[in-house]
Amino acid sequence: MLAFGFVLTHHRAMRAQRDILLALLLCTWGSSTVAAVHNEYPFAAVDDYLAPAQAFSSWAGVLEKHTRQHPQLLACADEPKACRGRLRSYHRMFEKAAALTDEEQISLTHFYINRVKYDDDHPQRLYDDHGKKVGVQRNHFSTLYDFLVGGGDCEDYASAKYFMLRELGFPAQDMRIVVTYERKLRGYHAVLAMRRPDGAIWLLDSDNMIRKRSHRGYRYVYAMNEHSVWDHREDYDGGHEERTTKVVSSALQSEDTAGSFDP
Repeated sequence: MLAFGFVLTHHRAMRAQRDILLALLLCTWGSSTVAAVHNEYPFAAVDDYLAPAQAFSSWAGVLEKHTRQHPQLLACADEPKACRGRLRSYHRMFEKAAALTDEEQISLTHFYINRVKYDDDHPQRLYDDHGKKVGVQRNHFSTLYDFLVGGGDCEDYASAKYFMLRELGFPAQDMRIVVTYERKLRGYHAVLAMRRPDGAIWLLDSDNMIRKRSHRGYRYVYAMNEHSVWDHREDYDGGHEERTTKVVSSALQSEDTAGSFDP
């Protein structure tokens, strides 16, 4: 009887060890599968840092313009009837946001910006100091003020959300405008990535979706905020200077480069 009890106990112990090992294997397998399926934006990828934001001249110009236009935004908050477009409702949005939680402020900003009319970027001719044409910029980012007046396309939605959330007090280090290659659209697209206090990464798209769990379908190309630029591509060649040239060229879609951002 004792021997039988020992055998039974030993059998249960072996089965318990087997079940624990199987559970650990499943957890490990499941974790790697989730990471691969969800394709989470790599906020923590230190090696993807490329350069200060000022190295991206087009984006640096937008940052400077936003700073110059900030008094105009404040004026619209005080005297909305004197402003154009959705700037007239800008003050109401901020008044409402003051009583909301952070998550609610993100949702309010997301849907407020997405209600602005979509408008394709028109080619912008670039000239040197002598008036000679040096190229054409087909895509550029808008300031919040310009976007609320005239609308824009996907990269403008992303930059407008970035600037509005900065106005609401969200830290720059937890936000990035991310240019992706979207496999479904077979074209370039821009979204706003946000890192939440619990470590979750949210993607704010121009289709009214806030993607909190699944980031499938995006191939990250580069990203930026007011401090830095990140290059997420893995297939570049050459040194840092060549890498910088490639990512900026890809972003600006110069005159001899086909394609554009998709909405």
